[in-house]
Amino acid sequence: MPPEDLTSAAPVPEIAATLISSLSAYGRLYGLPDSPEQVQGLLGTLLRLYQPDLPVPLVDAVAKQVLDGLSPDDLKNAIVDRASSALAKAAHRWLQQLSDQAKGVLTAYVQRYQPTVTPETLSSMATAVIPLVSDGRITRSEAVGLVSLVVQTFDVESAIRGVVPAGLAAVVDAAAVLAQPLAIILKQKPMAEAVSETVTAYVAKYAPGLVNIGSDLIATALSAVLKNQVDFDLDVQLAVVDEQLLIEQVSFQLNILQQSSPPSKPAWAIAERVNTAVAQYQQNQGDGVDITAGLISDDGLSISSPFTSTRRPSDRPPSDPLGLQ
Repeated sequence: MPPEDLTSAAPVPEIAATLISSLSAYGRLYGLPDSPEQVQGLLGTLLRLYQPDLPVPLVDAVAKQVLDGLSPDDLKNAIVDRASSALAKAAHRWLQQLSDQAKGVLTAYVQRYQPTVTPETLSSMATAVIPLVSDGRITRSEAVGLVSLVVQTFDVESAIRGVVPAGLAAVVDAAAVLAQPLAIILKQKPMAEAVSETVTAYVAKYAPGLVNIGSDLIATALSAVLKNQVDFDLDVQLAVVDEQLLIEQVSFQLNILQQSSPPSKPAWAIAERVNTAVAQYQQNQGDGVDITAGLISDDGLSISSPFTSTRRPSDRPPSDPLGLQ
């Protein structure tokens, strides 16, 4: 089936029945969340665990279709067996582990940096922390659901006072090392947004068929934005490690969340310079180079040269960072 048809395909009845049965088992064991985002994320987790080889877009599409057609009677009448219960337990372990890790990082960050936390900043903090704890093995439905869960259950006041729930004490200690990377990520958010807009403008104008945004394309856009910060009213100095964090965040926003602000006028202008850099690199490599296939890695549009990337080959992500292929 062509990739463009994946998201419109109806779920196989057996898969839909398994998801509903496992969701029913989850509800009986742990209770179901009242947030549609969290239920869809839970369905995404159940499906990813049940069919680990499914393409990520299909996981998200099927999870949404099952949720849209779900009724209370479906859950009430579902046959729960040992297999569906085991799937529900595995999903719960995964969600509990990730949400605890995310809240552990947030607790350490709040205690160390004492930021002003509003509902908006908490959502931004929770979104930024997901790539730090998920190691890329997450779909859009799961990420959105996990952000919703973390925002709903994170006790900001207790974290500010230094009160840590007993079950999170060890997690917070282990997660403390990620408090500084989170602080860096949140501080450089304006730069990340500028890079995201630039990549979005580049893809829209010069590579409209591109599905996965490679890390090296993001690095190319970052290099261009850093050289033209005045266009974005930015004044930022980034260390190499900070660049890595920014690239990972932009990749998460574009590839997993599939979100980006509409490109600004500066973004369109910088996108043209990115295209020039890509074309120049392609020309230097000779005819017949397919830059969308990746020149070193297989992470989408991969343009690897000292000009476009500061990373060593050993730093590159695996060809299937979501672990679903």
